[in-house]
Amino acid sequence: MSIATRVSITTVFLSALLVLHPAAYGQETATPQSPEKQKMAAAAPAPADAASPAPAPVPTPDFWEQEEMTGDWGGARSRMKEKGVTTEITLSQFAQGVAAGGITRGGVYNGSFQTDFKFDFGKLAGWQFWSADFKTETRYGGPVLLGVGTINPVNTIAIVPAGSGTVFSITTLNVTKLFPVDLKKGNLLAVSVGRYNLLDLVEEDFFAGGGIERFLNIAQIGPLTVLRQVPLITNAATVAYIRGGKPFLTFTVLDPNDHSTTTGLSDLFADGVTLYPSIALPSKFFGKTGEHSFGVAVTTKAYTPFDAIRQIIIPGPPIRRIAPQRGSWSASYTARQYLVERAPHNGWGVFSQLSFADNGTSPIATFWDIGLGGNGIFKSRLRDEFGISYAFTNLSSVLKDNLSLLRVNLPRPEHQMETFYNFHITPWLRLTADLQIIRPTRAVAQTAVVPGGRLEMVF
Repeated sequence: MSIATRVSITTVFLSALLVLHPAAYGQETATPQSPEKQKMAAAAPAPADAASPAPAPVPTPDFWEQEEMTGDWGGARSRMKEKGVTTEITLSQFAQGVAAGGITRGGVYNGSFQTDFKFDFGKLAGWQFWSADFKTETRYGGPVLLGVGTINPVNTIAIVPAGSGTVFSITTLNVTKLFPVDLKKGNLLAVSVGRYNLLDLVEEDFFAGGGIERFLNIAQIGPLTVLRQVPLITNAATVAYIRGGKPFLTFTVLDPNDHSTTTGLSDLFADGVTLYPSIALPSKFFGKTGEHSFGVAVTTKAYTPFDAIRQIIIPGPPIRRIAPQRGSWSASYTARQYLVERAPHNGWGVFSQLSFADNGTSPIATFWDIGLGGNGIFKSRLRDEFGISYAFTNLSSVLKDNLSLLRVNLPRPEHQMETFYNFHITPWLRLTADLQIIRPTRAVAQTAVVPGGRLEMVF
């Protein structure tokens, strides 16, 4: 089926939804009673002739207002949650193409089917402060869009757990134990060990989202400078001090090898280890919430700038042999600041990321971006998300110097702008329009215009 056919089918389907449900999902879904109203209702005297009135049943949201397309499964979903098991099943579909510039014109269609199960062992087995997370991801369809000439993939989810074909992987399987320090103040110590998709750990209100909620390009989610030391999917152990309900100090030990499609247990830490300490400092400006994070990743694995990274295409090979070096490092800083803050995690603001990496081992040495994002830019559409960001990516001087000996067109810094709007048609159906304008790394590529669309369904 061609891209145009798929887009037409999607358009017809969405048009039918809007016709059938003209009051399309916007500011709110079914509005529950506030705690104050519930207390007042509970305290109200019963009618004189009512001996033992039964509590009024909670109204069930209709098909258009329920959080998941498949609803409560006849009450099974709620019962599972009460016992400590929550589920999230999503299907995300993507259509992207090079409309102008780049290297070649054309488009691709691909998608990702994800299941995520979270277990609260306090409810399940009486093991207080124990929890676990189990997630599977299946990518399918065409390869990540390659005709752009960029080093930053234009669709993050299309490279997880592989860059093409139909690939299934258990990307998350870990267990966490919390040790209370002062529960009233929200201070705890968290110890977690297992398998992680690092994209899921980037919890941000203005960007991140793993490619299925906000920005598509990986540059807006996290700098490629860190991928030399921190692979997307690997085994790790983390100790974090949570202060006031938010992570404050974190120390992570990771296997430096990417294990997107393998367990990684037979050769765990065979090539070295990555250490990643970080700190997050909250701030307040003009009464609005902000945060500043600093992190440093150091690995003992030996690298050169030309060594492969699963998620990107590295220019090369070098004209002369380069000896691998140990001690590859990267340092990063991230800032976020709310400009409009209606409630915790509700509003929009500005963000910026700045990162540097070792020239001798990393193909990408400098990265920074700045942007605006969040949700509810329109009062009538408070759940809709939006974003606009500019990113700059520059390659290692060691890599470029070795390519210059080949007398080829040298790779240049990459300039990338992306904007998107995520339209929540219903709580379980979201349509995103995305546009990227990129001056690619490859010197032979012209400035590329890359439009795209994403349709996400929550089951």
